[in-house]
Amino acid sequence: MTDASTIREAYERAEELRRRGSDSEAERTYREAVGMGRTLDDPEGLAWAAAAASGLGVVLRYSGRFGEAAAACREAISLGEKSGPGDGLAWAARAAHNLGVLDADAGRNAGSEECWRRSIELGRTSGNERGAVWAARASHNLAALLIEVGKPGDAEATWREAVELGRAAGDRGLETAARAAQALGVHLVRASRHEEAGDAWREAMAFGAASGSPRALERAAVAAYGLATSHAERSDPRLESAYRDAASLGREAASPDSLVIAAVSSYNLGGLLADENRNTEASAAWDAAIELGQRSRTANGIVLAAQAALSRAEIEGAAGRPEDATASLRQAAQLGRSAGTPPGIEVATAATRKLDEL
Repeated sequence: MTDASTIREAYERAEELRRRGSDSEAERTYREAVGMGRTLDDPEGLAWAAAAASGLGVVLRYSGRFGEAAAACREAISLGEKSGPGDGLAWAARAAHNLGVLDADAGRNAGSEECWRRSIELGRTSGNERGAVWAARASHNLAALLIEVGKPGDAEATWREAVELGRAAGDRGLETAARAAQALGVHLVRASRHEEAGDAWREAMAFGAASGSPRALERAAVAAYGLATSHAERSDPRLESAYRDAASLGREAASPDSLVIAAVSSYNLGGLLADENRNTEASAAWDAAIELGQRSRTANGIVLAAQAALSRAEIEGAAGRPEDATASLRQAAQLGRSAGTPPGIEVATAATRKLDEL
């Protein structure tokens, strides 16, 4: 006899198969779960069937079968709406979000806007955290679309909605809340609303730190660097603190991009401290930039490491420490060459020229 637990077990098998990379088997099992759900008039069973249809849409999308993926998303929405508030509507919100992504990828802006607005409504009505997460993601995507079509006022309101929905979703929503708050800060600073942008970026940083997930921390690091850049443009005395926050968050996130953010923040911090004749602290900041840039394993990060070594050599030379300066210049030349890019070669050339002058 088919019941909700049978559909749930089929859904969970399909999810495990998908995680293992067995997409064809996952597709077959998702379809079995959806087929069983169609025969029920039970809210829980319909909710699990909606989950399965939503998962099926994901598998089909990544296999390039976009029309079938859209059909699966529509069935997930239908099944979720039949299930009603709770998990059913939450899965429907996920499917509506994903349907909006399919439309956006195909350049159908009106379709994606409609789907994302529907996802927001379904997620709100679901009354649970899962629904709020998908409503938050849909709000964030919708805000970016509204910027693209020239509706900045509506976009701002929608990003603020995404932040609140992410907050309401608890731990699950913190990453989206951080992402939306970071994007809101960019929007506000472009409108020369610097203090409001700062508030948004600080909120993104708080969300990222509270989440602790690498993706949320990366958004927090981006927000902290945005705040630092805004402070630098206005000679704000809070600049040093912002650079330190960006370096710390980027280090903690530990992705290649976030390590580059940490490296550039440490490099800029070193320059700021050197301008204030705080040379010991400047050298420590440049040491951090060298370490972080190399850890990123990216050309940009390694160039930053080379630039930091070159800057450190200047302080060491001015302090009457020629051996230390020589070692730093050699490190700058080696790092610059290893980056293999024109900026890296430029740093290596400058370091070599200074070595010849010693």
